Amino acid sequence: MKLSTWTATVLATPAVATGVCLLCASTAQAAPDDAGSETSSAAASSAADTSASTSTDSDDASGNSRANETADGTGSGGDADDAGDSGRLDNGDADLDADDAELDAEIADEDLDDSPVDPGPHYVPTTVRDTLVTGDAIDVDGDGVDDGPVDEDEDDAPADDEPAGDDPVDTVPVALEQISDAKEDLREATWDSGNVLAGLAAMLPQMYLSGASASLERWQQNHLLLQQRYAETYDDPFAHWLAGARIENSIQRTVRVQDQLEAAEKLLTVVGWFGTASQMEAIGQLIGTAADNGLVYQVVKMELQYNGNNPVRTEPVIYISVNGGEPAPVLVDTGSLGLIIDPRDVGVDGIGEPTGTGTASYGDGSSVFFWDSYDIPISVDGVESSPTQILVVELQSAQGFTDYNGDYVGVLGIGANAGGPGKFNPFLSMPGLLSQGVLFDERRRRLILGPNPYGARTTIPGAPSSQLQVKIGDGEKTLVDTWVDSGGILGSVPDNVYGDGPEVPPGTVVSVYTEDGETLLYSYTTTRKNTLSVTDSEDDPRFNTGFTPFSLGTLYFSFAGAGSTSFNY
Repeated sequence: MKLSTWTATVLATPAVATGVCLLCASTAQAAPDDAGSETSSAAASSAADTSASTSTDSDDASGNSRANETADGTGSGGDADDAGDSGRLDNGDADLDADDAELDAEIADEDLDDSPVDPGPHYVPTTVRDTLVTGDAIDVDGDGVDDGPVDEDEDDAPADDEPAGDDPVDTVPVALEQISDAKEDLREATWDSGNVLAGLAAMLPQMYLSGASASLERWQQNHLLLQQRYAETYDDPFAHWLAGARIENSIQRTVRVQDQLEAAEKLLTVVGWFGTASQMEAIGQLIGTAADNGLVYQVVKMELQYNGNNPVRTEPVIYISVNGGEPAPVLVDTGSLGLIIDPRDVGVDGIGEPTGTGTASYGDGSSVFFWDSYDIPISVDGVESSPTQILVVELQSAQGFTDYNGDYVGVLGIGANAGGPGKFNPFLSMPGLLSQGVLFDERRRRLILGPNPYGARTTIPGAPSSQLQVKIGDGEKTLVDTWVDSGGILGSVPDNVYGDGPEVPPGTVVSVYTEDGETLLYSYTTTRKNTLSVTDSEDDPRFNTGFTPFSLGTLYFSFAGAGSTSFNY
């Protein structure tokens, strides 16, 4: 390939090339996200409660499952989802780097407690969830071939009451090792081989790789401390806001790693012009694998949609692509398990044969939908999962499914112990740490995939189903199976907890506590537009939270085992 005179001059002149690289060095780090975000006021809507059931012929997707069809959302508020926009590389990092320097100095002066912030339970029978397996194969060398499970010593084997497979794999150390290997391979292929021109061209990708490595290391070192400070400053509004701003910056630091690695990979093409093309291709594959393993957080824009004629928005909806199809709106439902979607919104290329069949119903069970399951990937904002079970509605049920759902075309059930209608949560097939769980931040109109970015005030076992105590008005606290259900609309309470009536009257205080009754999780006063319906306890003995707790603050749902639900500070 012929080069222009200007290009050849720059690349052949070390002083000029070095100056260009130094000038561009600041682009190796992306601008921090806005720390602040507007919040929204809680909205209310008319009541409904839903449930889901499923049966299968060949897929063993069993059980009666709980899946409330619509969900929450608090009313208005500033969209902070732009915080997840990672598509820019600029030099606006001065404030963030200053914060980092300050934080690093503080870390050096104090002992950091390495224990997790209220992580909740980790161990449940492996039969409940076998997708997150410690030691899952990871492509260490980036050659496209799994290198086999990570060897475990016998001493590291879990006890009988602590089965393997319930703790998610931390892929960040693997990513850091792969980035280091890529840097070393790049140096060996250029400077060490005596190819000066290739070495000069490799300077900028090396800078991007170094920036990505530094960002991941900073997140590892600093984020736990930031969570602790966020929790400690709960009663100090300004300090709490500042701690939250620094957490947002830390989130963005991990998001920008993807920009840095992508830039490094693209620039390898230029390095390959100087006789190292095959080597650059191999290094590019390694960088791509490191990018997947280095995924810590993915900020996903959320819409809150109306349910029927309700005057407020109560349904959290995101856009996903299924098997390469166009992005389509789906309800994110903690009250069900598995993605069921309209067939018209599924890509058909390479879809293969169905792996099973079955039926599903939501709400009162009056509408039944037939589906075929396929092992195909989903994509969220360009991040693609490995193939996973997707339930595709059969054509005979498609119109009824559309009429039932309204403005979204599928229900993405993520409740670990919800039971169905599917067997798997598709988010478990996302790369990196994105498979660990999801944060609902409805006031900022976003979901955040990955580990809990904020400090957990209280973590309860089970997601969505947990044993909690509920107090309605002047009544006594009552222990009841409680569903923290983003698809629960306004929620419901069984009559053995409240008493007779079609609904709880406006002006009634509803308080929800931990199982022991000692910790208040949330409390609110019902209104004419936001109150609980009363159900027959013989038909449905469960208390459904509905959208309200999601409107009051951030909730984090862990996918490990039977799941856990964290009420954050």
